[in-house]
Amino acid sequence: MIYKQHVNQLVVLIQRNLQVIIADKLNLSLIFLQVPLIASLIIVAFYNFEHDKHNFDEAAKILYYFGQMKQPLEQAKKTVNIDKLYRYANALAQNINIQQRYEYINNTIKPFFTKKNLRIPNLLIEAKIELISDMASMRRGSVYFLLVAASIWFGVMGSCKEIVTEQHILKRESRSYLLILPYITAKSLVLMLILSIQTGLLSILVVPLLLGSIWPNIIVIWLILWLTAFMAASMGLFISALVTSYRVTLTLIPLLMIPQLLFGGLLRPPVDLQTSNWSYIANSLSAITIQRWAFEAILTTDTYAQGGILKLQINPRDNSELNLVQAKNTSLVSSFFIARDNMQHLWWPLAYIISASLLFFISSYIVLRWRFT
Repeated sequence: MIYKQHVNQLVVLIQRNLQVIIADKLNLSLIFLQVPLIASLIIVAFYNFEHDKHNFDEAAKILYYFGQMKQPLEQAKKTVNIDKLYRYANALAQNINIQQRYEYINNTIKPFFTKKNLRIPNLLIEAKIELISDMASMRRGSVYFLLVAASIWFGVMGSCKEIVTEQHILKRESRSYLLILPYITAKSLVLMLILSIQTGLLSILVVPLLLGSIWPNIIVIWLILWLTAFMAASMGLFISALVTSYRVTLTLIPLLMIPQLLFGGLLRPPVDLQTSNWSYIANSLSAITIQRWAFEAILTTDTYAQGGILKLQINPRDNSELNLVQAKNTSLVSSFFIARDNMQHLWWPLAYIISASLLFFISSYIVLRWRFT
């Protein structure tokens, strides 16, 4: 009997919430029109970003290819022909066509190593994507960061007013027939529906144009953004259930959003933090933000998730002048977070996001039971 009552109230409350949203035409328009507006701003800000600092990218590729060809010669204790290796590396760096690059390797570079009785480096042969510098990876990561930030914004703004503006109705109805669990569940399900559309539109508008991802990746990106937005909405519902004034909610929103931006993993990547007391504080604050975990998860969907990012390393104590500056092939995730298995970069953050969403949902239920029953 109780179960049936919960289900009946849930269905009625979902219908009522949808009717309220549809009836307010202006608010409904703003809910969905803000998506193309934010997407347009991201596109304008980052369009053609892969051509920024092109000379820096080229220099990083030259260093990388030079280092890959130099290594087997040094290991075999053979003479390193600097001019010739530089010429090969420069040709590979400037040739962005993968097929032509393979032909150049087979026709020009491979005979050089054959004469030296050495095998051509495997990493030189297996490169299947266009290598980019660590500086370019920061801009690529920035696009993902903004997608996550926009999703959190959708979730927080869509939910923060849901309960606090209805508390007088909730107080009256909860004393007669309204059950808290169907009420909070209906709010969450309607928000999930709206957020799925918002994050889906954001993914379709931004990802293909700026990041060049294929459709399976776009779907995964959308699901991550959707879960992120829902966690933000769950947090917004909890705040809305806790406070007694909508003005307080509006004051809290910046306090919720600013830490997401500061400790989300882009402005000060966790991989760059030194071991100090302040670093421990920064890592602790980062660990409780939605942005940080969603940002780490979404980076695993990128073309460069497995490698292709050239990170420059300076070795001032190395006695060899040729090893003073080197380019190391890393992944996009490793540009921001401490490297571990790629599946852990995805599933641990998603587990955190889902767990935190459930925690906020349960907390909202407890607060409403405490306040209104």
